[in-house]
Amino acid sequence: MTLANTQYAEAIAKVGGYYNFVTMINRRMKELNNGQPPMVAPPANEKNWDKIDLIVKEIEAGYLTLKV
Repeated sequence: MTLANTQYAEAIAKVGGYYNFVTMINRRMKELNNGQPPMVAPPANEKNWDKIDLIVKEIEAGYLTLKV
């Protein structure tokens, strides 16, 4: 399976590769678990929304960047 076929392909390309994508996901997951609110609203029609999908929405919206 290539990265072009994954559901997160656009977000991976936007951050500059898989390593950067995983780094951002891990850092943001830690922030969310420590009580920081999400930068985008969780889906209103879903009770059990996924944090990773929420973080990907933040990346796609341009709210998260990785300092190099």
